[in-house]
Amino acid sequence: MILSGGELAQKAADLHRRWLIFYWDNYSKEAHAGLSQLYVEDDRFKDYYESYFAEKQPGITEFMRDAVHIYTGMDKKNL
Repeated sequence: MILSGGELAQKAADLHRRWLIFYWDNYSKEAHAGLSQLYVEDDRFKDYYESYFAEKQPGITEFMRDAVHIYTGMDKKNL
């Protein structure tokens, strides 16, 4: 079982940040954490990620949100 705070999950969160900075002029931890929260709250994003990874990693959207929140130091309650 891979934990959201584990090394692989944190590497995935870092890769996500690196992907974002190709498109964002100004990266911030708050915006990164907010986007990961949006992935969970907006059914369009959630349905996409869940359908794509459903067989290998059910709950991937919440998992990535949690990994990004740990990576950025943001608490879900503060968003």
